[in-house]
Amino acid sequence: MIRIGIDGRSLQGKLTGIGRYVTELCRSITCKMPDALFFVYSNLPVTMPVQSNQWVLRPEKHILYRKMKPVLWLKMRCGDMCRKDHIDTFWGTATLFPRLAVETMRVTTVYDLTYKVAPGTMGMAHRIGHQLFFSKDVSRADAIVAISQGTSDRLATALGRAADAIVYPAISREFCLRPETEIKTSLNKYGIRKPYILSVATREPRKNIDLLVRVFCKLRQNRNYNDLTLVLVGAQGWGNDGINIKPVETKNIIYTGFVNQHDLPALYCGAEVFVFPSLYEGFGMPVLEARACGATVVATDSPEIREAGGEGAFYVPPTFDGLYKGLTTALQQKKIQNKIDSTLFDWDRGAEIMARLLTRVRR
Repeated sequence: MIRIGIDGRSLQGKLTGIGRYVTELCRSITCKMPDALFFVYSNLPVTMPVQSNQWVLRPEKHILYRKMKPVLWLKMRCGDMCRKDHIDTFWGTATLFPRLAVETMRVTTVYDLTYKVAPGTMGMAHRIGHQLFFSKDVSRADAIVAISQGTSDRLATALGRAADAIVYPAISREFCLRPETEIKTSLNKYGIRKPYILSVATREPRKNIDLLVRVFCKLRQNRNYNDLTLVLVGAQGWGNDGINIKPVETKNIIYTGFVNQHDLPALYCGAEVFVFPSLYEGFGMPVLEARACGATVVATDSPEIREAGGEGAFYVPPTFDGLYKGLTTALQQKKIQNKIDSTLFDWDRGAEIMARLLTRVRR
């Protein structure tokens, strides 16, 4: 049996974009590799993607190592654990690698190049970790996977090496048009009333939520839109001190916090507009999910986000004037069908690519 190590950092805490991406791929990969044994390494609690005899959790048992920053733990401790398990191939689900044995093959997934494109929007530990290790680890990988063509192109420019394969995020079955009764139930659960604008993102500087709040407050001064509510879905991130809302405006802005995957489709379906004003993304999973649920999309104009949004979205610069114009234009339009290529955005197809790479690089 081939023995595959998995970086479990992407599976820690509540699963947002990267965690959901890795989880879905792991579930599909298991069917493609029935003779493989998977080891998940982490110094913090994780949500195991698969419950089967093929999957083994390797938690950190030493109390001092459990207190380490995950990136430091990966570099200082994880490699020793991999060597004891005689790992054949290590999948860097969060891009970076531990200190592995020479004979261990390396497959990395690259989601974005935020540390180069927008370093100021990263947390300090995360930014320093990428500045120190990203280029070296990715360059030494036996196989590189990117989540978009745009990310692969940026890799080629920055490191002189494009991705060996593109494995796009896909759409889980829940993300589709939902019945009105289900939409009403979900809206009542979170205290949301129609009409509303929806945004889904972890609250951190790169997501540009502070700009969206300012644009929304200006939008409501227009009598055509003064009945709108802004619904912000997403876990609390870091660096949100700049988001200031006057007391009179709070009744029109709803922070739901983290919303589980079961409830999200109904929120997408009920929205007048879904808006994604991020300063930079390696793809933009919420944009693809919103499309699948029939939402009108306003999103930042970048090559990576265009891959997620297709031809039917409204693309704008991530500025006050650009976002304001995009929202007013979208609110005046009827919803249009934005078809998705199911052969391109498919977990099963992505798992086939990953299974080939994880097996191919084995000596």
